[in-house]
Amino acid sequence: MSARLVGILLVLACTAVEGLAQICLKQSTRQPGRRASWIAAGVGLFVVEALLYTAALQRLEVSVAYSLGAMSFVVVALGAAWLLGEPLPVTRRLGIAFIVAGCAVLAAGG
Repeated sequence: MSARLVGILLVLACTAVEGLAQICLKQSTRQPGRRASWIAAGVGLFVVEALLYTAALQRLEVSVAYSLGAMSFVVVALGAAWLLGEPLPVTRRLGIAFIVAGCAVLAAGG
């Protein structure tokens, strides 16, 4: 497996971790009795994300890694719809499609 591919996979893992962290923070606003626990989980996940991202930067140019990080918008939108019941209107779906297409072009490029 090439270093570039490992870097791309690490950035994608970052987006999944960040999406989960965002959902934890949202949950902290929905469950006041467990607010501190949800915030701690969210912050802990952000630390994990930073470690993964640092590993990705060892293998990718920062301009590529940062751009691929846009997939976090996709993960958050889909995760919020699935786990929190947030709406996913057509305009948001279209935006998600554009983000995925742009990230695919970046990942395929040299």
